[in-house]
Amino acid sequence: MVCVHSTYPRHHFVGFYWRIPLDFLKDDKFQEAAENYIRPLLTKGVPSLFSDLYPLYNHPGKANILGELVLRLEKSVKTTGGYPESEGKEPPSTLLWILFYLAQHYDRCGQYDIALVKIDEAIEHTPTVIDLYSVKSCILKHSGDLSAAASLADEARCMDLADRYVNSECVKRMLQADQVALAEKTALLFTKEGDQLNNLYDMQCMWYELASGESYLRRGELGRALKKFLAVEKHYADITEDQFDFHSYCLRKMTLRAYVEMLKFQDRLHSHAYFRKAASGAIRCYLRLYDCPPKSEAEEDDEMSKLPPSQKKKLRQKLRKAEARAKKDAEVKTEEPSSTSVAKSGKRQVKPVDPDPYGEKLVQIEDPLVEATKYLKLLLKHSSDCLETHLLSFEVNMRKQKILLALQAVKHLLRLDAENPKSHLCLIKFFHKIGGLPSPVTETEKLVWRVLEVEQPTFRQLHEKSLIEANNIFLEKHKESLMHRAAVAELMYVLEPTRKAVAVKLIEDWVNNLVSIDGVKGAVRTWKLKDCISLHQLLEKTLNDHDAALRWKLCCAEFFPFSNYFEGTRSSVATSSAYHQTQKTPENGVVNLNIGENSALLSSNGRLDKLDALKDLHI
Repeated sequence: MVCVHSTYPRHHFVGFYWRIPLDFLKDDKFQEAAENYIRPLLTKGVPSLFSDLYPLYNHPGKANILGELVLRLEKSVKTTGGYPESEGKEPPSTLLWILFYLAQHYDRCGQYDIALVKIDEAIEHTPTVIDLYSVKSCILKHSGDLSAAASLADEARCMDLADRYVNSECVKRMLQADQVALAEKTALLFTKEGDQLNNLYDMQCMWYELASGESYLRRGELGRALKKFLAVEKHYADITEDQFDFHSYCLRKMTLRAYVEMLKFQDRLHSHAYFRKAASGAIRCYLRLYDCPPKSEAEEDDEMSKLPPSQKKKLRQKLRKAEARAKKDAEVKTEEPSSTSVAKSGKRQVKPVDPDPYGEKLVQIEDPLVEATKYLKLLLKHSSDCLETHLLSFEVNMRKQKILLALQAVKHLLRLDAENPKSHLCLIKFFHKIGGLPSPVTETEKLVWRVLEVEQPTFRQLHEKSLIEANNIFLEKHKESLMHRAAVAELMYVLEPTRKAVAVKLIEDWVNNLVSIDGVKGAVRTWKLKDCISLHQLLEKTLNDHDAALRWKLCCAEFFPFSNYFEGTRSSVATSSAYHQTQKTPENGVVNLNIGENSALLSSNGRLDKLDALKDLHI
C-alpha cells in the first residue's frame, strides 16, 4: 500500500480533512470550523476558495454565516492589519483575497451592486490580477449587463494573450451578448493558420458551436443557427463511426475492460448534454420555420415591387454587396492551400468548399416538422428523463395533429414534474385544443376519441373539474410563484380571450402588492432575470398588451438596474432607458414607480466605451 503523503504535500490533505466537517456541522461549531479553514487560505491567496465553499451555500443558514465571518475578517484586516484575536500582521494580499471572496459571495446572493463595489475595490487594490476581471465579468453577466460583461472578459483576455481558458471565457461572454462576429475572431486566435473555421469544426469545438447557434437563434438567423446545431449532431455521428476502428484492435490486443467501457459509452452517447442541446436547438429552429415559413422568391419580388424607388435601389445595392462578399469568400477558400496542408505523399490536401456557408438551403425545406421529428426520436430514446424533451414532443406533435403522441408527452410531463408551470400549460392547452376539434367521422378518429374519454378522468388535476376550475385551483396552490402566475394568466387568456384584461391584472396586482409590502428586499429577491424576461415577452407577444409590457419593463428595470434587456439605470444602455421614454411621454398612462435619481454607472473596467479600442486587437 502506497502512502499518500509520499506523493502529495501534507498541507493538501490537512486542508482536505478540515473541509469535510463543514458539510455536516451547524451554527457555532460550523462558524468556528469555517473560520479555522478560511483564514490560512486567505493568507496564502487561494483563488478557488469560493468555488470550494460554493456547495455550502445550498445549506440553510450557512451562506449568512460565511458572509458575516468574512466581513468580520475584512473589518479587522482594514483596522488592525491582522485577523481578530491575532497578534500577527497579515500581508497586503490578504485584503485582496477577502474582497475577492466577498464579491463572489454577494454575487451568489444576488446583491450585484455590493458585489461590484467589492470587486472594484479589489481591482483598485491590485489591478494586475486577471481573476478579478473575470469575476467582475461574471457578476455583470448574472446582473444582466451582457455587453459590459463581454467588454470585461475581453479586457481580461488582453492581459494574457497566451491563456486559452481566458480566451474561451471571453468568447462565451461575447456570444451571450450576441457579438458573434467579434467572438469568431477571438476564437480563431488559438487555431492553426489556413482555413481557421474548418479548424474549429475539425477540433469538434462543440461548446462554441452550441453557443454560436443559440446566439443566431436569438437573432432570428435560423439558417446559421441550424448550421451550428447540425454540425454538433455530425460530430456525434462521426464518433459513432469511429468506434469501428476499435473493435478489431481491442480484441487483438485483449484490452477487454477498455472495450466494454467503450461499448457502454457508445450506448449512452446520444444522452450527452451537448447532443441534447444541439437536438433541442435544431427542433426549435424547425418549429419556428413551420410557424413562420421563409418567403419564396416570387413573394419577395412582389414585396419589392411595392417599395418606393429609393428603397428598391438601396435593397438592390445591399444584395449586390452580399453576392460579391459570398463570391470573394468562395474564391479565398478555393485558392491554393498553404504548405501546412501538404501530406506525407507530397500531394496537397484540398478540403471541399462548403456550398452553403450561411445555411440558406437548410431553411428551404418542404416540411420542417419531418426534420424536427428525426431529432425528437433520438431525444425520446436517449433523454426521456428530461422535461424539455417532452415539452418539445408536445409542441411538435400538436402541430402534426398527432393527438395520442401529444397526450403521451403530457403524461410524461406530469410524471416528471406535475407542479411545473410548463407541464400545467401543456395539460390545459391539450384538452382545450381537443375540445375545439370537430366530431370524429372515420373509425380511426372514433378510436382516438374513445382513448381520450378513458384517459381524461385519470388526470387528477381534471377529475370532475372544468379546465377553468383546474386553472384556478392551480393558481391558489402556487399563488406565491411568479412563473406559475404567468402560466395561469396565459391559460386564462387562451380559455377565455375576452378576459385578457383580467389576466394582465392578475400579474400586475400581485406585483404591486409585493412592492408595497416587501419592497426590493422582500419576495422580489426570489425573481430570476430570465423569468422576468419571459414574462415580458408573454405580455408583449402572447397577450399583445404593449402598455402592460412597458409597465412590467419599468418595474423590472428597478429590480434589475444592470439589465440590458430592461434598460436599467446602471446598464450599459442606460442612455436609451425606458425611464427616459416615460419621462418624455408622461401622458401615456404609465404608472409612476417613484424611481430615484440614476445611480453611478459602472467603473471604467466595465464600460462599453473601451470595447471599440479592444476590437482592433482581434484583427
